[in-house]
Amino acid sequence: MFKVLFENLKSIIKILIFVFYLIFILMKKRISLFFEYSLFWMIFFIIGRLIFLAYNYPFTGKLTFSEFFLANIYGLRLDLSLTGYIMGIVGLTFVFTSFSKGKILYKILSPFTYIFLFIFSFIIISDCELYRNWGFRMDSTPLLYLRTPSEAIASVNAWMIVMLILFMLIFFLASAWVFHKFFKNKIIQLPANNYISALIFLFISSSMILPIRGGVGIAPINVGMVYFSKTNYANNAAVNVVWNVGYSLANLKSTNKSFNFMDDKKADKTFANLYSENGETKKLINTDKPNVVIIILESFTSKIIGVLGGRPEVTPNFNKLSHEGILFDNFYASGDRSDKGIVAILSGYPAQPTSSIIKSPQKTQNLPYLSRMLAKIDYSTSFYYGGDINFANMRSYFANGGFNTVTKDDFKKSDCNSKWGVHDHIMFNKLLDDIDKENQKFFKVLFTLSSHEPFDVPMKTIINGDDEDNKFLNSAYYTDKCIGKFFDKAQKRDWWKNTIFILVADHGVRLPDNTPINSILKFKIPMLFLGGALTKQDTVIHTYGSQIDIPKTLLTQLGIKNDKYRFSKNLLSKTSPSFAFFSYNNGFGFVSDSLQLVHDNVTNKYTTDIGSTEKNKDTLKACLQVLINDFNNR
Repeated sequence: MFKVLFENLKSIIKILIFVFYLIFILMKKRISLFFEYSLFWMIFFIIGRLIFLAYNYPFTGKLTFSEFFLANIYGLRLDLSLTGYIMGIVGLTFVFTSFSKGKILYKILSPFTYIFLFIFSFIIISDCELYRNWGFRMDSTPLLYLRTPSEAIASVNAWMIVMLILFMLIFFLASAWVFHKFFKNKIIQLPANNYISALIFLFISSSMILPIRGGVGIAPINVGMVYFSKTNYANNAAVNVVWNVGYSLANLKSTNKSFNFMDDKKADKTFANLYSENGETKKLINTDKPNVVIIILESFTSKIIGVLGGRPEVTPNFNKLSHEGILFDNFYASGDRSDKGIVAILSGYPAQPTSSIIKSPQKTQNLPYLSRMLAKIDYSTSFYYGGDINFANMRSYFANGGFNTVTKDDFKKSDCNSKWGVHDHIMFNKLLDDIDKENQKFFKVLFTLSSHEPFDVPMKTIINGDDEDNKFLNSAYYTDKCIGKFFDKAQKRDWWKNTIFILVADHGVRLPDNTPINSILKFKIPMLFLGGALTKQDTVIHTYGSQIDIPKTLLTQLGIKNDKYRFSKNLLSKTSPSFAFFSYNNGFGFVSDSLQLVHDNVTNKYTTDIGSTEKNKDTLKACLQVLINDFNNR
């Protein structure tokens, strides 16, 4: 009996094999076309990665051959995933056109291909330049700046924009030509099929879930799955940027909900212990209600400040002024963008790895503001910025803070001779004139812009060189020159003796020397207290701190209650904890006199680990977890 069943089963299998063979013969052209079209997209994404590697040759040149090779191999996982998305859609078009000849399919597939080739070419080429400046692959972040496109592209030279558009068009047109050359006739000449074809392509379309998810494992594919090296750039090169943009957009609303490292009670307790402070504060001002001016310096990294161990020739005026005030020589930026730095300085609120609170006016309206606290005790409050106040959603933040704003709209067109707006020397003159006219205590904030790309400054070139490093250094020299002239005049004014100035950078920068995005050095910035209201000069504070510590440090000096600044600490307290916490795009770090820790969220690994213990690592993670919980609850 079993023998008969076995023979019958063999016969059935043979019949099925024959049927599937006949189906394959009848559908050979469509099946072949489907997989050739899949290969077309795979090759497109591989070439896109090679373009990225070629464009960023200063970083690529530092890779070993093994890292270069493996970046391309590991990157195939995301290439295949994105191809799966595309072919899932294409497979459905094969289903619905199974009963038609190829002309109908071509009318659908050709515009589909050209549109996506154009969009993907734009993303791939734009990402090459963005990575060179930002140090991370494109995600949803640029959307924050698209509300003010003229400001968003102001940091790029006109010739660079032209070149990028040209590269994008070449890439797009070449890819479109390949599609037209190799696929048009094949598609048009397809014969009509039947319902069996429709069923088979429905099955094939459904099976695209496998490459989309990255296999049959429990966890779906994510960016971290292509990370393979201790070299951050090698991992970044493996990422399919189009996939990354799509993933980031799809998870835009939930990006800050995934940092749960421990029980919330444990995180809160660890965080509270870190911020415990109980001790006498050094009083460094000679009056209870001095005028306060904060000067936020665009991209002023410590690498260009001579007194901080940087290049001595770039900021001679800052170096000189540091001996006339109080210098903080272990000071760090909270984040890696201007919008994050501004909120850290004026609200004491830390930067988030994958978002920026300034995007959400409903959240920023609940932040504490130095401006509002000082306005309550009759200070006038003003913010000066020579650019477009709409950039990066700054308008809503300063409106919530009750600032009067002075922007490029308040100047003559002849003064707006920078791509960003008004150059620094004009803004410093405006600040000086307005202070001269003040008839009450004032709190003013000036944000410089001339040391931002494209580094076009109205000054004879002092630091020669046509490369990006030297252009940046020359622009910083110009801003430093403006600082020197401003303080030469300010020190002669009557209001000088009742005023304190805080000079601090908005963030660090990769220039000069292309410092990696996850390097602690990239976050080190200057902070300097100046003014006639100070009781000390030529003083250096060695306590580690960051931008978020400015509000509590300042308000304590003014004798103002400051318990709303949960994340801020008083750097002038004798028992102040000495550390700085910072974050960058999908990573965060912690630095003190005995510890350096940087954690990458994608790989869940430490890229820098010097002097740590498990307790230190818990402390670092608790800082981020408490921050994100606070962010989500605002």
